[in-house]
Amino acid sequence: MSLEMIQHRLTRSGVAVIYDDVPDSRWWLLRTLPAIAYLGVDQFTFPTSWRQLDGGQQYQFPGYDYHVLGGIELEEGSDLCVLTNEYYELQTQYSIQPLVTEFSTEESTLVVLTENERFTPDGGQRPLSQEQFATRVGPADRIYKAFSEYYDQEGWELPLTDTQNLFIQDNASLYSLVTGEDLSNTTELFDRLPEAPYLPLYWVFCDVFARPNEYGSVPLDSDDQVPALGNWLRRRIEWERKTAIDVAKTLNRTVSDDGSTFDPSYARRSPKLRDARTARQRLAPEESRIDARYHDWLSDIN
Repeated sequence: MSLEMIQHRLTRSGVAVIYDDVPDSRWWLLRTLPAIAYLGVDQFTFPTSWRQLDGGQQYQFPGYDYHVLGGIELEEGSDLCVLTNEYYELQTQYSIQPLVTEFSTEESTLVVLTENERFTPDGGQRPLSQEQFATRVGPADRIYKAFSEYYDQEGWELPLTDTQNLFIQDNASLYSLVTGEDLSNTTELFDRLPEAPYLPLYWVFCDVFARPNEYGSVPLDSDDQVPALGNWLRRRIEWERKTAIDVAKTLNRTVSDDGSTFDPSYARRSPKLRDARTARQRLAPEESRIDARYHDWLSDIN
């Protein structure tokens, strides 16, 4: 299925259903969020705990607005994507059934991404994808494949072999554009991240390691928070627990060793931004939406 056809299905009024058959829906399910955002849906809701470290401050990758389920106020005609799983639907008070009922008669679209095609909202009589008002988009793999073909057509690629998260893929491509070094997996990207303040991913961790009323970056201050950061990463990147925690420990240790790492004031003065500005000149934002995205990211660091 082409990217245009997928986008058409996502913009039909009613409910559009996507499933991502991940091994454990506590993890990885947010990997498809950037792809949906790139398709034009920029309002999202999912369990708040998926944004938190150890039940505290909330963090996210850029590119979308987040809403708490039960307190959603959208502008008229706005589309919304909800990511959930059977546990949250059936074992907690956070059923998406009220949203399904509301959007089933709306002109706008509710995109539902869950862990399997048999997902049935609490109280439903049949799987959501089989409802008359629902459009079955299919598996998330189909969306990723369509994006991969689109990137190829635009003269880019998705270089990392171990993730379907397009935001992470884009950061790897942007790193290669600036440095000339190709990356092939996610851990390579995170190894180089502390030295790449021109990447939008870098600024996510500026937030993670910031503390109110303290200067510079500050390492996470409890034994619980580092594993929690690993879990936060696992919801977005296809890592096993050990890999995620090892990456979280390395990032935290880097901040502990050098308080200028992930410090916005230092990042904005980094000499590496000159290389980023030079690389920006090689982009053609008027000709390619991918180039335009990268150009915007490299412009935001000024």
